[in-house]
Amino acid sequence: MKAISINGKKLHELMMPLVPYENCNSVISMRYPKSRIFFEQSEEGILRLTIPSNLALEMYRISILPQDKNQDFPVSVSGKSIGNYRVIDFLYPNSSTHNDIVFIKLQKQ
Repeated sequence: MKAISINGKKLHELMMPLVPYENCNSVISMRYPKSRIFFEQSEEGILRLTIPSNLALEMYRISILPQDKNQDFPVSVSGKSIGNYRVIDFLYPNSSTHNDIVFIKLQKQ
């Protein structure tokens, strides 16, 4: 299964902090496996991501995806650069059966 990296960060290795258990002094975090991160490239330079909503939130929180819609960022697939992209669409599902994912569309620059 191929891995995707955005802004130099492999999405399946992105550690997300969790609320610690009571009386626990350890740092607790989680990450999503490659099998939960879907992407496809089109011939028109569009890259479509379907990812868990918590992962999308974390990508914005730590600035993997920029807030500035005009800012380019590098994307790699399995360690090979596929170019610089911009976010052109960020959509939530219109069905309650898939409420834990988001759809992000990137345009090659």
